[in-house]
Amino acid sequence: MTRQWTGPEVAAIAERLVPGSVDRSTPVACYLRPEKLVEAMGALQAAGETDFVHLTNLCGVDFWDHFEVVYHVQSFVQNAIACIKADVLDRERPALPSVCPVWRGAWMQECETYDLFGIRFEGHPNLHRILLWDGYPGWPLRKDFLSMPGGLQPGLDEFSGTKRRLPPPVKVVE
Repeated sequence: MTRQWTGPEVAAIAERLVPGSVDRSTPVACYLRPEKLVEAMGALQAAGETDFVHLTNLCGVDFWDHFEVVYHVQSFVQNAIACIKADVLDRERPALPSVCPVWRGAWMQECETYDLFGIRFEGHPNLHRILLWDGYPGWPLRKDFLSMPGGLQPGLDEFSGTKRRLPPPVKVVE
């Protein structure tokens, strides 16, 4: 059976490996400080006791007042997984350091998170939209995407590059 590391377990090891790297922990996740993120992730990957050599998933979460980036990491040798998170507090210019130097597999997952949430990953080798086209208006997985000013379905008004015209309502005749 796969072992699920608790947040406090990961936090204790991360803090020992990279002092000052842990912001806090919950029962299921360890929160790392953005300025120590890459160093701590590299240490957790290289340490034999954790051996988190595989980034299984990287995704963004919108909490209205801030974002989180969630990293699910895995050790094949230890048959273990862990959840590590980092807060992104600036909604206007959200950014975190890229973990591509630690896991090359982060390349596409960071691009996807940028494409859908607008979170920039500083130091990424080629951060760009991969699901939507350049010039797409907005970030569709943000909670405020459909409540932006501009009409019935703001954010989608210019989906095709031109103003969308809704058909007139259909009259039901009985």
